Amino acid sequence: MVRRKFLNVVGAAIVAIFLATGILPVAQGQSLGSSAVQKADFLRGVTSSEGIPDAQAFAGGAKVVVFGDSHASGTNAPFRVDERGCLKGHLSWPAQLQATQGLAQGDLIDLSCNGASINSTGFHFSDEVRHAEALGAIGPKTENIFIQFGKNDQWGHSSINLRYSVINCLFDLVNGCGERAVAAGTMQDPAAVTGENYAERMKPVIDYLKYYAPNAHITLLGYQEYMPRTGSEICVRIGGTEMRKPDAVNLVSYMNQLEAAIRDASEILEVQHVDLREATAGHSSCSADPWVNGVLDMRVNAVGGTWHPSPKGDAVTAGMLSAQL
Repeated sequence: MVRRKFLNVVGAAIVAIFLATGILPVAQGQSLGSSAVQKADFLRGVTSSEGIPDAQAFAGGAKVVVFGDSHASGTNAPFRVDERGCLKGHLSWPAQLQATQGLAQGDLIDLSCNGASINSTGFHFSDEVRHAEALGAIGPKTENIFIQFGKNDQWGHSSINLRYSVINCLFDLVNGCGERAVAAGTMQDPAAVTGENYAERMKPVIDYLKYYAPNAHITLLGYQEYMPRTGSEICVRIGGTEMRKPDAVNLVSYMNQLEAAIRDASEILEVQHVDLREATAGHSSCSADPWVNGVLDMRVNAVGGTWHPSPKGDAVTAGMLSAQL
């Protein structure tokens, strides 16, 4: 028992470091090749997890269904790994929402997965919906569908996502974080992230959900505040030290554009919207009271992915959605 607990702690620390540095392999859809099996095995190994099957919905569909990326699936220890090889944090906002509402296991089905996107990398939104179908999660009894995507997607003509934009911004001394980086293709172009583009990519799957879950309220979620909304500086706390990048204007602009795109897309698609950024304002990584993880920042009382919600951040999201339910 002691040895297993030690392995879980060590595994959690390894996963946290990999998540923080962007090295951790993300779960991939089966259509992307046999590497999906290797990546799932890696996750199971470092978390001592058995690949726990996802819950089966009751007849007629689950009351609440969640689709999304790692900001929904959770990156805070302790973890489990589901049957697809998707990392799931024990205190993710779907898990806290389920506990807060007292929902039975089959009443809330969480299909979110680390590394997922609308239609760029990892499991796609449509892949998660297919898995939901296999679990009987979508149907006339479905009351709420929550969707959180965008950070892992590539926009415009760019072939990289936000993770690699951040890495290049921090370490590429030639192209930096400004327009030169956009021109060189080392950073996403914020101007490409629009409500129209977001809605166009989401619409086929949203229409599908509206048809097969006709009684469900569909809600698009933004992301919580990870960096200030104005200026050009980004910051992450590493241990007790703040790492600041003062010339990251395009990253700040990207986050502003993504939040605006999610909000505008909800109007275009005629679905609901929850503004998590507004609800978590003033609680970024380098704030006095962070609700987001840094790198081994013990103030948040968690071991988890950098610039991902802490357990407190996930609790805020769960509280907002509980009020909506």
